[in-house]
Amino acid sequence: MSDLLEPPGREETIPTPTYYDRPMLKMPHWDGWNVVTYLFLGGVMGGLGVIGVLTNPKRESDRKLKRTLAVTSLILAAANPAVLVTHLGRPERFLHMLRIAKIKSPMSMGVWGLVLYSGAAGMNVLRELALSGVLPRWMRHLAPSLFAPVQAIIGAFIMGYTGVLLSATANPLWSSGKRHIPVALSNLVSTLEGNTEVTHKLERLEMLASAAELVALISFERQSGAYGKALFSGAAGDRLRTYTIQTGILAPLALNLLGAVVPLPKPVNALRTVIASVLTLFGGYNLRNTVIRAGRVSVQDPSVASVQPS
Repeated sequence: MSDLLEPPGREETIPTPTYYDRPMLKMPHWDGWNVVTYLFLGGVMGGLGVIGVLTNPKRESDRKLKRTLAVTSLILAAANPAVLVTHLGRPERFLHMLRIAKIKSPMSMGVWGLVLYSGAAGMNVLRELALSGVLPRWMRHLAPSLFAPVQAIIGAFIMGYTGVLLSATANPLWSSGKRHIPVALSNLVSTLEGNTEVTHKLERLEMLASAAELVALISFERQSGAYGKALFSGAAGDRLRTYTIQTGILAPLALNLLGAVVPLPKPVNALRTVIASVLTLFGGYNLRNTVIRAGRVSVQDPSVASVQPS
């Protein structure tokens, strides 16, 4: 069994200094609540877009869910650029990133993906409001149903893009996880939805996604070697085990399995669903926060900073 599931250890020794006590790699500027929140909201809204295309428009419960997903994804898509701007410092820096599109740049593709996702989400909200009677029904023709799969495709890209953005750097920890971090950071499927029929479908999807995330983390821990020390040992390893593995993955898995095999009273089942969803989101946020903070520690370790992982 992986060390991730073992009891937490103690903090590792401080890395030895390098030439003139300066680190071999520059400290990444990606730190603070805004970067972590940007990565977190990107995963959430990407997941909402994917879930939206899986709904059945012939069922009333699915139609209500689709409307909720459409509105929520648009709100998050509007909020995420604002969060990014707080990190960039000035709004015009965000606009400057839109002057060109560089296919080989994860950051450029991510910004354009965010813009395109916002447009698709806006069209889907327009269609849902027209179909529900809030807006004139003729306005649904302005937003054909084609935008739902478009939003899902871009959403799937955004879910994995944040992990690619980290792994495409010279950071020893992040670059060593180029096969694992995108998978681990792409799981933010949550089921904050009260309808029983819809909830069961989303919970099955959440269990599959959580299992994939756990496998990716365990595989990353086994293959990263010294490069993963900053993430899987010491205080970072304690946080990862306690708040992501145990609280954010295993506990929701157990709650979802309980709901799948044991018939519970409606109020109890609704409470179980909410708790599992909140724990999943909490674990996802902590995972991103821990990966970012561990990356800042990784660049200060000369034993891994001097040799890039293959």
